[in-house]
Amino acid sequence: MKQKIAEFSFLHVFAILLVVLGHSFYQTNSLIVDWMYQFHIPLFFFVSGYLFNVSVNGKPLQPHIFLSRKAVRLLLPYFALSTLLFVPKVLLSQYMVRPIEASWSEYVLMLIYPYRNVNSSYWFLPTLFLLFVFAVVALLFFQRLKHRTSLTVTTLLLTLLALANISLPFSHDTLFNVVGVIHYAFYFALGYFVFSFGLMRFLDKRKTSFLVFLFTLAVSIIGLHVNKSPLMDLFFAMNGILMSVALARLYAKYEFHFLNHLSPSSYTIYLYYGIFQALSLQILMRFTHFDNVVYIILAFLTGVYGSFLVYKLLYGYRNSRLGRILALISGISVS
Repeated sequence: MKQKIAEFSFLHVFAILLVVLGHSFYQTNSLIVDWMYQFHIPLFFFVSGYLFNVSVNGKPLQPHIFLSRKAVRLLLPYFALSTLLFVPKVLLSQYMVRPIEASWSEYVLMLIYPYRNVNSSYWFLPTLFLLFVFAVVALLFFQRLKHRTSLTVTTLLLTLLALANISLPFSHDTLFNVVGVIHYAFYFALGYFVFSFGLMRFLDKRKTSFLVFLFTLAVSIIGLHVNKSPLMDLFFAMNGILMSVALARLYAKYEFHFLNHLSPSSYTIYLYYGIFQALSLQILMRFTHFDNVVYIILAFLTGVYGSFLVYKLLYGYRNSRLGRILALISGISVS
């Protein structure tokens, strides 16, 4: 089990790095961005669903304790960092891609409509929290029925969620991103039920993970030249998830360690990378004139390692009163 957790820790870091890289191509079209956007967000929810299964499997679920911890982990950074970033975003609005006004209505709207947030990546936080709420309710329902989810029930549930994914028009402007919750519920549930389909046992077979990785990588590249539709988006997202899981299996199999140092700080990197990228891209580009490749590399490195340094700094001071507060709103465990 520890090995499997290590693989999914790699997946979490891998997904974070894809997000940072994707936002490093500021105002630049790239096939790399098109490729990763096929699957990197669904991968986040897939990993979250899997880890939810690990956290509740074989243990008594205490909904109020579980959800209160998730609220601290997800909603506290969402509201605190959004509030702290609001004023600087207003003051530097002329340098930003999406200027905002200094008003209470703008402040409230960017909190209750996550895609309007001052940090566009923060929409993920309330979306994931609502998914945890729905997952806890569903789990309690099955527990009261004293009925374990069979493979048939699992398949039926995933089918219904997949149909909702492809049939419900996606909108970036819904209260607390409820439509997004429904859209991404399929990938969360897929992660939760992944062991029901024996995927990990299948990938453990000799050379299977390598062949699966090569095949799914080829399919994802072909996907760059296929006409998009909700059904095709679902297919290529699942393909990308399978590719990522196979890559994680290879990473563990050959005992690579080059991303391990980022694993404890991956959530903090997600929370802070946008700040460093705004400084290195949206502002710096106004006053310098380097080649776009320089800005892309700079944005990626500062997004990852600027945030990594924030993690190291706050982790070191987490036992002080102020350090504890800053650590909590930065996704750092203080226990």
